[in-house]
This record gives sequence, C-alpha cells and structure tokens, in this order.
Amino acid sequence: MSDKFEIIALIRQLNEATEQYDMGHPIMSDKEWDDLYFELKMKETETGIIFPNSPTQNIHFTKVSELKKINHNHLMLSLDKTKNIEDIDKFLQNYDFIAMAKLDGLTCSLRYLNGELVSAETRGDGKIGEDILHNALVISSIPKKISYWKELIVDGEIICTYSNFEKFKDKYKNPRNFASGSIRLLDSKECFSRNLTFVVWDVIKGFKNDYLHNRLLEAEKLGFTIVPWTGDNHTIEDDISEIKELSDKKSYPIDGVVFKIESQKISNELGYTAHHFNNAIAYKFYDETYETEVKDIEWTMGRTGQLTPVVIFEPIDIDGSIVERCSLFNLSILKEKLGQPYIGQKIWVCKRNQIIPYIEKAEKISNILGKIT
Repeated sequence: MSDKFEIIALIRQLNEATEQYDMGHPIMSDKEWDDLYFELKMKETETGIIFPNSPTQNIHFTKVSELKKINHNHLMLSLDKTKNIEDIDKFLQNYDFIAMAKLDGLTCSLRYLNGELVSAETRGDGKIGEDILHNALVISSIPKKISYWKELIVDGEIICTYSNFEKFKDKYKNPRNFASGSIRLLDSKECFSRNLTFVVWDVIKGFKNDYLHNRLLEAEKLGFTIVPWTGDNHTIEDDISEIKELSDKKSYPIDGVVFKIESQKISNELGYTAHHFNNAIAYKFYDETYETEVKDIEWTMGRTGQLTPVVIFEPIDIDGSIVERCSLFNLSILKEKLGQPYIGQKIWVCKRNQIIPYIEKAEKISNILGKIT
C-alpha cells in the first residue's frame, strides 16, 4: 500500500474512532488511538502529505461575503466533442494518447507554492473564474500540504460520487448540480459537510515528464486522487468500456470519455481555438440537455428597435459554466417554444455548437392539462 493510501486509511480509522467515542461507543482504547495518531503524524512528516480532515490538523472554517473573480494563470478552455467513434479515430491519427473519464462535475484549478495550497479557482469562462480557496481547504481529497517545493498547478474536477449523493438526492436534481452549487457556497463549514471529491485530470505546471500519464502518477504520489485512465493499447471501444467500468467501481459520475494526446510538447504545438484546445476530444455518451425552471421573461431592445424576449431560468451548470438566461429572438419563437410562459415552467436547455444556450423543449400548460384529464 502506498504512503498516500496508508495515510487516508489511518485518518478514516482515527476519525471513525473519535466519532464513536463521542457517541458513547468506543471502539478502541486510548492507547490504541494514540499509537495510530503518532503513526499518522510520523507518516505525514515523512511524506509531506497532509489532508484537511486529518486529526493532526485543526480545520479552520471560513465564511466569505462573495466569490471573488480571479484571472487564471493559464487558459481553462472547454473540450471538442463528438458522438462518433470515427471522429476519435481521425483525431488521434498516429499520436500516443491517454483515454480518461470525462467527469461530470465542476472544473477547478489548484496552485501550490513551497508545498502549500495557495489558490483554487473555478473554470468560469476559461479566462476568469471564481476564487473558491476557502472551500478547497476543507475538502478531504485536496491536500493542504505536499512534498513538492516548486510551483505546481493541477486541473481537475470537483464531483459528488453517486454513493455520497444518495444522502442528498431528495433535495437536488443530480450529482453535477449538487457539486457545482456546493463548491460555490460562501460558508466552508457547509461545503465540508457535503463531502465532495476533487479528481486531478491534468498537470499544468510541475514535474519534468513529457507524457501526461506519468505526470498524473507523480501527482498521485503527492496525495492527489487522479482520474480513471487507460493507455492506447486497446481499441477505442475497449477504452470506452474500461473507463466506464473503472468509474463505476469508484462511483464517479461521468458523461463521456476524453481522448488526449500524451505529449505536452506536441499538445503545445497543436495550439487551441477560442473554445477548446486541439490536443483532446471527448466522446459523449448522450446529448447534454439540462432540466431547469423558468423564473422570468425579460425584454431587451435591439439597435433596430425590435423587442427580444429573454428567458431567465434557475441557474444550471453546462460544460463548467453557469447558464441562467437564453434569448428567443422574437415573440413568435417564444410562443412556439414555451406556449404561455409561467413561473416554474419546466424547460430543457442545452448549448448549441457548445457555445449558445438553447431551449430544446418546454412543458406547456396544454401538456399538463392533458395529463390531468
């Protein structure tokens, strides 16, 4: 067992013993607890890996008044996507590649200096995100300290596992929206109670190895949880099946498989578009359509004097960014799409061309009356 997993196991054992003791049901003696505590402390000192939920640490909860905007130190663009295996074949050509789970959560970037976590930010629009450091510092899968003294920047996904979501499914629609809302809470104590998971899928800065899977393995040695992945020694169909199986075992929510060129040097040479990097493509399992509810209809005046209806709806997370409004261009399209709009009307929204919010369908009053009668 690696040092990281030994540390995690000791933390769980000690925290469970403390919880049972507080409930009046001790499961070990004081001496046994102390022995495990000192073993944990010794391993933390030896490895430099310290998690926020370790009994050697005092968790400091913080409440902020707002999430501040923050300029990224690197571009955090989206992914090119397809539902066709042929597109994956054409994209990969003769490149060495890695296949990894496309996790269904909220993209986040962490930065470490001198072994300490100093910043955490959401993807936002790819250039500007939100500062969520106060919450990152209390997520148990994010190391507060690591034994790497140069600058390290890792990108990954904040997720809620299916197994953990069982406790919250009566109040929230799905693990993705739950994770997205939880990591953006202003009170880190409340975020801590949500038991989120951070999974690394890229190392932006740090480590010398050119190949991505080697950099991920280096990150794992430092205490990070890394994305389920496989190499390019199978067919694409086999890669997809293997990633599904690996993710299912970990109870990770995924909505596709990412195929990414291994070499950082080649990736840099391929460059990027305004929307995505050219070194990766995602195979999507299904169309991304998200259910939400209408809050209001606003009207905007264009330069030609034409009034344009804008549907305001409950915020949803699409492709790592929060979407809460959609233009319908004119009154006839509004009537065609929504019928007679009302507050609370269910609508299903996607992003056309991965950029523009679009209402795919709506539950109209006539449909509801039909169900009743």
